[in-house]
Amino acid sequence: MPRELSLPSGGRRRAAVAAVVAAVAGLLALTPGAARADGGLVSADPPAGAVLTVAPAEVTLDFGAGVEEGQSHVAVLDVESRTVTDGEPTRAGSTRLRLPVSIGAAGDYTIAYHVTFTDGSTATGAHRFSVGTGVAPAPLDDAARQAGVDAVADYGHGHGIDGFSAFLLVVDGAVLAVVLALLWLRPRGGRAVSMRLDPRT
Repeated sequence: MPRELSLPSGGRRRAAVAAVVAAVAGLLALTPGAARADGGLVSADPPAGAVLTVAPAEVTLDFGAGVEEGQSHVAVLDVESRTVTDGEPTRAGSTRLRLPVSIGAAGDYTIAYHVTFTDGSTATGAHRFSVGTGVAPAPLDDAARQAGVDAVADYGHGHGIDGFSAFLLVVDGAVLAVVLALLWLRPRGGRAVSMRLDPRT
């Protein structure tokens, strides 16, 4: 004879809500990391406001956490917002990025960066230095800052998630869909839900 298990609809509703919360938490865990409040930059060479007599062959940025080389971008721009970089940024140690540059004229130059750290957080920033002018660089105005942001955003590849995270994302989506379907199909009026278990199967 089949046995009946009765679950109070209120209990099922609480379990469904808990499952939805878990699914949403999983989805949020897979979203890109938040920006670091402190910008993440510890030191730079040339530093902000530097007045150089000789053009550097490279710029270096040192951060307070490990950086993901393939997901981080650095650009150096002249006053016309043209890049003067001579290659791609490479990691020197776990926290430092190095970028070769080719500077052939005196003037102000802007270093802009968008860095992804190994913990998933990011940092974006920009600063200026001067070469061969004998004076400090002009303040970084909104137009120059935006040009720097655009330069490090135009590298043409997205910051995607890895295969395992994509799998977890699909699983979370499936769980959420099932829970929503159960909530939609739940009986009305607060009656107990009956699940029949047949020992012959």
